Amino acid sequence: MNIQLRRLDPNVPDPVESRRSATGRLVRLIYAVGVIGVLSFFVLRFSMPLVFLSGPGIVSAPREIVSLPYIVQVHRMDVTPGAKVQAGQLIALIRSPQVSETLSNLTRALADVTSREAELRVKARLARDSLGSARSRLRIADESLRRLEGNANSASLAYRTTVYRERAEAVQNVVELEAAAEEASTQLLRLAETRELIESQLERTGREFDGGRVFSPVTGIVAAQPARAGETILAGSSIAEIFQDRDVHIDWYIPDFRLADPQPGYRVVVGIGRTRVLGTVSEILPISETFEGRRNSILREPQRGQVARIRLDPDVAVPALNSTVRVYMYYTDLASWIAEAFIRSFDLG
Repeated sequence: MNIQLRRLDPNVPDPVESRRSATGRLVRLIYAVGVIGVLSFFVLRFSMPLVFLSGPGIVSAPREIVSLPYIVQVHRMDVTPGAKVQAGQLIALIRSPQVSETLSNLTRALADVTSREAELRVKARLARDSLGSARSRLRIADESLRRLEGNANSASLAYRTTVYRERAEAVQNVVELEAAAEEASTQLLRLAETRELIESQLERTGREFDGGRVFSPVTGIVAAQPARAGETILAGSSIAEIFQDRDVHIDWYIPDFRLADPQPGYRVVVGIGRTRVLGTVSEILPISETFEGRRNSILREPQRGQVARIRLDPDVAVPALNSTVRVYMYYTDLASWIAEAFIRSFDLG
């Protein structure tokens, strides 16, 4: 029995070929998207430095370092990192064996001066009270000498020797007493000056130490890592650092490779996390510093660059101090205007 097969209509598409064609188009599309994406990445990566200058920055403010010129031990710390303090507020209580020793030495020196003054007063008074008798003795010796010279032939050699010796001793006694009284008065004046100097130094040391109380010199925010209770602080080392938060700015570390140098008055975009805000370059500092905020490997060289100080716009919320930001400065006015317009429209939206 013969069965005749009927072929499909040639105008009807083959389902297998249709699936193959659709799969091929999808693969080509994915491949094209991947190639375009890689090319776009490299184009953007190497063209962005031609559009804007980008560098790291850190939110900072003028800092006041609280330190003392002697070795101290922190007995109590009344502030924590990030705490808001007022000028004159108690921030720590300290002890200082060095100050105690200094006060003891000054007190001992003051006692020595007092003892020396007492000795000189006794010496000066003794010399002044004895000076009258010594002068009377000298007058009698002068009278005896005049009588001897009037009757020189009738006096014996022993008598003349006795008269001359008596007068010499009387003169010597008067001169010694006068010199002792004068020198004692001079030494008393010098000791009075020394006493005043020691007393002023003792008072100044006690006033500066103020019983071990340390006060905040300015109003601001306590920086991270202040001293801890029980810690010994060397002379000149920081007990705490206080940021004056009324003058917050951004220190931008300008990369060495740049097409144009930033100038005061240039507008910049500051990236704070996912937020973008606007600011202005206020000044270019004549110094180059090292930025260590993003160095996470010993094999990576630290980034160096000149420092530019940036002031944020008045309507921008002040970011956290010591936080790391990213600063962008566009080379052309058009790109800068587009970036500002985009940021402002995004904030309004």
